[in-house]
Amino acid sequence: MDKVSILDVDIDQISRKEIDALLAEKLNGDRLCQIATVNPEFLVEAKRNKSFAQALERADLKICDGIGISLMSRIFLNKKIERIAGVEVAERVCKMCSETGKSIFFLGGFGVVGKVEQEMCSRYPNLKVAGAIDGTVTTFDAVAETNPDAILVAFGAPNQEVWIQEFGRRIPSLRIAVGVGGTFDFWTGKALRAPEVLQKIGLEWLWRLILEPHKRGKRIFNAVCVFPYLFVKSLLKK
Repeated sequence: MDKVSILDVDIDQISRKEIDALLAEKLNGDRLCQIATVNPEFLVEAKRNKSFAQALERADLKICDGIGISLMSRIFLNKKIERIAGVEVAERVCKMCSETGKSIFFLGGFGVVGKVEQEMCSRYPNLKVAGAIDGTVTTFDAVAETNPDAILVAFGAPNQEVWIQEFGRRIPSLRIAVGVGGTFDFWTGKALRAPEVLQKIGLEWLWRLILEPHKRGKRIFNAVCVFPYLFVKSLLKK
């Protein structure tokens, strides 16, 4: 699979048409595949957070989850990276588990993880849930003893990616692990996704800023202002 280097992070050029087959392959593989859904905020944070940068570097699959990454790659590098939202990747993992009889663990999503289990079992009646707990960044035994095939970790970046690196790889049964950020909030209605038209044109970030200006302000600034600056600066250096 081809990759595009953005701020020293190699983003995989994977499409929606390819991802289901890849997930099925990884679920039936012989080792853990850590999936990181990378957005511009990740890349900015990785520049100043060494442990997060290392976790991203060691992730087996890095999927573009930011219109800014896709645009910069196309405009400046003449390379296409399809944006696939993290919430979509997470749901595809659930769907694939339900179709293959594999089990999944929901970890994090403080205050909503019980509803997550109910919601996803409603969408996918054949889904086998190994466990669902709020947990903390040091949770390990409670997950390991259930022997899950896949895990969705909703601690937010960078904690979720670092947790998967430190603990996920010590669970022999695991084949897929994904850091899913605020996905559980979307699934349970605690947070609302942007209208589909805004998603399609890459303005989901603007919707989130309007709904949660204080919470999202700094993140959006990093994505919209700091990321392009660092990206162009890196190109000029080269």
